Amino acid sequence: MTESSNLRQRLPAIFKALAIGIRASFLFDGLHAPIPWMIGPMVAVATFNLLGVRLYSVPYGRQMGQVILGSAVSLYFTPTVVAELAANLPAIAAATVAVFLVGGLGALTLSRSSGVDGKSTFFASIPGGAMAMAVLAERYGAQVVPVAVAHSLRVSIVVILIPIGLTYGGFPLEAAAYRPVVPLDYSVLALWLAFGFVLGEVSERLRLQNGYLLAPIFFGAALTVSGTSLSAVPHWMTNFAQLMFGLVLGARYERTFFARYRLFIPFALLNSLFIVIASGAAAAVLAWAFDLPIATMILATSPGGLAEMTITAQALQISVPLVVAFHLSRVVVVNMGTQYIYACAARLFGGRTDA
Repeated sequence: MTESSNLRQRLPAIFKALAIGIRASFLFDGLHAPIPWMIGPMVAVATFNLLGVRLYSVPYGRQMGQVILGSAVSLYFTPTVVAELAANLPAIAAATVAVFLVGGLGALTLSRSSGVDGKSTFFASIPGGAMAMAVLAERYGAQVVPVAVAHSLRVSIVVILIPIGLTYGGFPLEAAAYRPVVPLDYSVLALWLAFGFVLGEVSERLRLQNGYLLAPIFFGAALTVSGTSLSAVPHWMTNFAQLMFGLVLGARYERTFFARYRLFIPFALLNSLFIVIASGAAAAVLAWAFDLPIATMILATSPGGLAEMTITAQALQISVPLVVAFHLSRVVVVNMGTQYIYACAARLFGGRTDA
């Protein structure tokens, strides 16, 4: 079956997912849920899929969302903000170490409780992207499916719990210093988004993870720091980006996929909750140690994907550049130092990673 014929067969399910996702977004918005245009579609599409109604995300939807998000986030990187990021490098390094320690503890507990080999639980618990970790798991001979299940569950839990906790948990949200004031110019924005998409495509072809998100951030930040005037990204467009992310996250929940590993799911779910709670504890310690806002550190150490945590910070207006810097450092360590981290994990597990 060719790719075009496969797409034609999926089109009704894609349009149905869009219709359901948009309705769910308005419903969650009416319920005053945080990030309704991401959480609503994710919950709705996942529910339909698990009930046996197969829905699919929009082709290139995640990439479109990443380019929009990267363009919006790049506007935060003023010279003052960049200087503040440099001053917080020790905190960024400490948070990166803390995130991996928490992931290591999660891997150890998941291996001992579920009976799945330590090698697979290591890649299931390390806070990288689901696709990136699945690829690395296959490379190192781990079981790919449990890794994908665990990451899907963890990211979904983080996307739901963290925004709700920050919004209604009484945390002070210190965001005013990071909110850019840039005029909206649709002609400039159209050109920049098209250029950002090209940058993202080139980055992906060079096998750079999250290229559609990071390339617009890096290039846009460089232009912002240099004083070049870009366009603001309108609210409706960031809602569209949230919608695309929500559909992608919800579409990961395939009924047969989860039914096959139903005995592993409860352990993966508990492990995800453990990692979230442990990350929150690490955030509290780091916030105290480096005198940073607790809400910022909770987002910075949350074990979610780079794109999901970036859009959460952007939607809630919580120290966006700092959160991006924290998660970017984690992504770099995951993609460039996994073999060394895995060697350390093997020593920690006492050889269980080869089980």
